Amino acid sequence: MDLRTEPDLTEAAVETEPPILVGNREQLFHLLAEASEIEHALMCSYLYALFSLKPAADPSFSHEESTAVARWRETIRSVVIEEMGHLVIVSNLTAALGGRPHFNRPNFPVTSGYFPSVLSLRLTPFSLETLDHFIFLERPLGVEVPDGEGFEVRDAPPREQVFHGLMPGAQDYATVSHLYEAIRANLIGLARLLGEAHLFIGAAASQMGANVIKMKGVREISTLEDALKSIDIIVEQGEGASVACDDCHYSRFVAIRDEFLELSARNEKFRPAYPMVSNPVTRRPEASDERVYISNPEAAQVLDFGNATYNLLLRALVQAFCQNRSDATQERFMTLALGLMHVLSSVAQTLASIPATEGGRLTAGLTFTTLRGLEPLATGEVETILIQERLLLLIAATRDICPRHPAFAAVLTQIQNVLEGFCRR
Repeated sequence: MDLRTEPDLTEAAVETEPPILVGNREQLFHLLAEASEIEHALMCSYLYALFSLKPAADPSFSHEESTAVARWRETIRSVVIEEMGHLVIVSNLTAALGGRPHFNRPNFPVTSGYFPSVLSLRLTPFSLETLDHFIFLERPLGVEVPDGEGFEVRDAPPREQVFHGLMPGAQDYATVSHLYEAIRANLIGLARLLGEAHLFIGAAASQMGANVIKMKGVREISTLEDALKSIDIIVEQGEGASVACDDCHYSRFVAIRDEFLELSARNEKFRPAYPMVSNPVTRRPEASDERVYISNPEAAQVLDFGNATYNLLLRALVQAFCQNRSDATQERFMTLALGLMHVLSSVAQTLASIPATEGGRLTAGLTFTTLRGLEPLATGEVETILIQERLLLLIAATRDICPRHPAFAAVLTQIQNVLEGFCRR
């Protein structure tokens, strides 16, 4: 295999981004909701690839391959954590403007046209094509790289509108960084029109500060300067301020891809990932659909458990951002979310070893299916009762799965610890 060529940075390669639409506060809420969905979808896509990697101790790996896979796992995990941080930053910004954070998103694979047509968001296992796709998604403005093979979107129309008025307009963008430039422009425009005091009207207690969660860039936002600095953090961590940035997501994925190519050139039998399906779903799709139906009952049961865990994690995030929360209450729900993330990782590892169809070669993966509604639960004693009720159901389901999958005993312990920790707080 040949290493990929360096990205083209000539003037001819610089993409012409669509014009930025500057509107009212509703336009800004609309853009922030789309940014939340993008960050959320990217996080799930990266997790799917991460969960598909075999353990570093896999007997088929050489020492060099084992070390590389362990490093790739840690690198992708760090990117996922930063994407979660971006989601929290966008949520803080939404709350600062008087809105409620948005944690819902479309299910995978995302229908063409929901986001700008150039963005193909799917669930695919770790592979050269998937890495090329991640590099394409995280590319800085002005960098031209091809999308991963099979991910290209051809002849897709722009999201055009004849009239832009009171309703939010669909902002097209070729790179995620341009979406944030649109948010930046709308913040500056509204600050000039309304004044900062009338723009940032949300309660600080409805945001999440650095005293609750330690992530770079996560802090309470109350001024235009705060908001613009937060956007800078997101762009610098993702695409990088320039292609020379060594630690941005774009450069980290390029480094993984180049090392993968080198190792594959030395050993044609090197397979770092399980043969997981792409775009798994729990309900039978149309025959011509690109989604893969998980028809093996054994896999479907574990997948159902994983999706239930994931959605309880989302509920924890929603509850953490309820209006006028104390730091202690926010910390309680963020601790719950992080505990459930560890559970989800254990479930995904089990799922990656179960055939997606009975007797099939390809294995199953999480679908990250979302609930239809993620509105906040009633606060106080009610939310505690509802969360405990759900955790007890997960514990019961774990006990049902354990006889067929002894490794699930560790999941049972994790869930029990999560419940005990939640009840203590």
